[in-house]
Amino acid sequence: MEWWFHFPIIFWCVTIFGLGLMIGSFLNVVIARLPYEKSLIWPSSRCFACYQHIRFTDNVPILGYLRLRGRCRACGVPFSARYLWVEVGTGVAFLTLFLAEVVFNWHGIPGMKYNYLGPDEAYPPLRCWALFGYHAILLCGLIAAAAIDAEHRIIPAQITYAVMVVGVIGGALMPWPWPQPANAVNAIPAGLPWFLEETVGKIPTGVQPWPFWGPTLNFAPAGSIKLGLLNSVIGALVGSIVVRATKWFFETGFGREALGLGDADLLMMAGAFLGWQIPVVSLFVGSVAALVLILTGRLLAGKGAPTPSTPTGTPVSGPAQPRELPFGPGLAIGVLITWFAWPWLGRRLQFPFFDTTTMLILVAFMGLGILALALFMRRPAETAPTTAK
Repeated sequence: MEWWFHFPIIFWCVTIFGLGLMIGSFLNVVIARLPYEKSLIWPSSRCFACYQHIRFTDNVPILGYLRLRGRCRACGVPFSARYLWVEVGTGVAFLTLFLAEVVFNWHGIPGMKYNYLGPDEAYPPLRCWALFGYHAILLCGLIAAAAIDAEHRIIPAQITYAVMVVGVIGGALMPWPWPQPANAVNAIPAGLPWFLEETVGKIPTGVQPWPFWGPTLNFAPAGSIKLGLLNSVIGALVGSIVVRATKWFFETGFGREALGLGDADLLMMAGAFLGWQIPVVSLFVGSVAALVLILTGRLLAGKGAPTPSTPTGTPVSGPAQPRELPFGPGLAIGVLITWFAWPWLGRRLQFPFFDTTTMLILVAFMGLGILALALFMRRPAETAPTTAK
């Protein structure tokens, strides 16, 4: 086993994956109980059909599900495959986040790359763990919200608001451009607006990718708690408002309900961690992702997708269930895509995001465009055919 200590990256990857599996097991409890307003602590895990207590060994992530072949040991009722996929997905997501932010420093933050081949680098620096832990909480919130929305077509406010509070507190404690020093902003030529070509690509990246405005204001300078707090609060407000405004424009033109307030809460949660710019782009990326999910769901339904079931696997009786996925899963995917594509997207979107006139014009055009699209999609009410007497 001596080789294990010569390659600490293997140890940390296995540890992070195992941590993700355990957290995924807890997220399964949240997903199964929170929509029914049940306690997450009591009672202990049990079958939803026969209410028999589930053994500790049967609760081991992945292995317990596979050993029981996805069925209750006592009554044999099948469990939903969602339990397995949430555990696996969370483990893979945690490992991917660790590799991206700690090992490979995907966002290019100076001093954040873990030199896992170095002789004295068995442990990642504390700032790397702070970055990973902060964003892992957002990842958990996105997974839980998307899974609940896919299964129940709701996004509980208990998840989005609790995670948002963590985002605001973390934003204040790790203000932009942390972990870079406050003077990292000196890389941008002083006195120049941040939408000019001379400033493109020079914004220091931190735990919060961008400040809410640049150049930063005198009362909230770079590296200050005020700036971190404003970044998170404004990010949360804009994330919520952009969905609510889109909802209003579309419903005004289409004449029927569109989106949901839970979707606004999801982007509000993301904005508290990532600032206001990423949620705005995520709305459009998430729309494309949701469309892909809907088309995929219809394709699978055409090939004989299984009958919708309860968390225990019991088929749902009654009227046919709608096959379209809600917007939450697509929106969560949109946040992740935009977040990790930001090193490429940010350079190309810096001009409109830091120019007030351009931003207002784009907002007006997008609002009118959504309204026009909704009016075009609206179908006139069908009238009953008349017959001559």
